[in-house]
Amino acid sequence: MTGAARWVARYGVGIALAALVLIGALAVPGFFTRDNLTIVLLHVSINAILALGMTFVIVTAGIDLSVGSVLALAGVLTAATLTSGPVLDAVGVGGATLAAIAVGIGLGTVAGIMNGAITAWLGVAPFMVTLAAMTMARGLARLFTGGVPIGFPARDDPRFEAKVAALDALHVLGGGRIPVPGLPRGFPVPALVMLVLALVAAFVLTRTRFGRYVYAVGGNEEAARLAGVPVRVVKLAVYAIAGACAGLAGVLLVGQLRSGGPDAGMLYELNAIAAAVIGGASLFGGIGTAAGALVGALLIGVLNNALDLLGVQSFWQEIVKGAIILLAVLFDVWTKRSTHRA
Repeated sequence: MTGAARWVARYGVGIALAALVLIGALAVPGFFTRDNLTIVLLHVSINAILALGMTFVIVTAGIDLSVGSVLALAGVLTAATLTSGPVLDAVGVGGATLAAIAVGIGLGTVAGIMNGAITAWLGVAPFMVTLAAMTMARGLARLFTGGVPIGFPARDDPRFEAKVAALDALHVLGGGRIPVPGLPRGFPVPALVMLVLALVAAFVLTRTRFGRYVYAVGGNEEAARLAGVPVRVVKLAVYAIAGACAGLAGVLLVGQLRSGGPDAGMLYELNAIAAAVIGGASLFGGIGTAAGALVGALLIGVLNNALDLLGVQSFWQEIVKGAIILLAVLFDVWTKRSTHRA
């Protein structure tokens, strides 16, 4: 790879994001306002959290198509726990909120562990494993709910006030705002969760032995195995991380919407993959960063927001997003070929 190509690979997405923000500020009415920018951060947070987990998987040359469906399943179980009469009676609103968060993240982690175990120990292609998991998780979410979202209780519910209080408590996490001088509506809590998670993911990938193992497995799995890297354990762990991120995203979405629906998260896995790839993660494995995933998610979010403000129809937005993803993948292929020639 030439020096110019290496420079573009490292800084190109960040420059593209900055250019897109500048164009939006100059050409899109209402885009470059503090209120709108915080809305962008709020909307980006779910996809960015999924993309961070997806980056761990992609760096090992894997893929996880199930995160959107796992988000939905985790969400309906979170909502069911949060509004469960026996749970509220036993532990109160605060305890029910903590239990619901634990159920959502725990369910996502278990789903990820199952994906990782089948992929690592049975040697089944991750595409097929997670495709099956995607279908099963979505079906389980619809079976559990009967196709009806779980959330705001009926007025004649004897525990109406307790259930509403529990939904409001989780809303503080999923849709709350932190007072910040200069921001009339405050800074979105989910965006803060996203930034903290990005910092943790960056630290794990760049400053820990496990992070080095993740890159080693993606770079050359057989060489990593011969060097003593526990390849199966690493694969299990990265899918567990992706699942936990999907569970967390499901919890935040329930808090934001005050309900958990079986059809939530449709195609979110594609947005997460797109964010990771646009951010520089290679589908061939061995390359990818937490910062890149965050920037990729922000780029998609800023683009969607600017097009919404301009009144561009949704199908044109999908065409533009698909073209950007294709360009990112083509650039990934080109850089790989340049490296091999070198």
